[in-house]
Amino acid sequence: MVAGLAISSLLHAVNVQAQQDPTAPLGWQKKSPSVVVSAPPLPQLQSVICEPQHCRAILNGQTVRVGSYIKGYTVSRISDSSVILTRNKKQWQLSLFSADIKQ
Repeated sequence: MVAGLAISSLLHAVNVQAQQDPTAPLGWQKKSPSVVVSAPPLPQLQSVICEPQHCRAILNGQTVRVGSYIKGYTVSRISDSSVILTRNKKQWQLSLFSADIKQ
């Protein structure tokens, strides 16, 4: 039984050694991976439909109005060529037309 106890202690010691980097400086501890919270990807603006009373937009194939939620964002404003999305007090403007118009 003594031999079994010695082997068990040896296996435990080997397991502890394997969990530490033998080349690391004394007292150094590996940093735990930081948690990165990222916003969901912005929806893609595909179309804007404006009538005299209000405008609607098509984002990712879904028709939305002001106040609608899509992929974690709130539709704050819709104009004839852009949509303003809000999330956590930040705003993103999606435009139908690129600012880099080349002739």
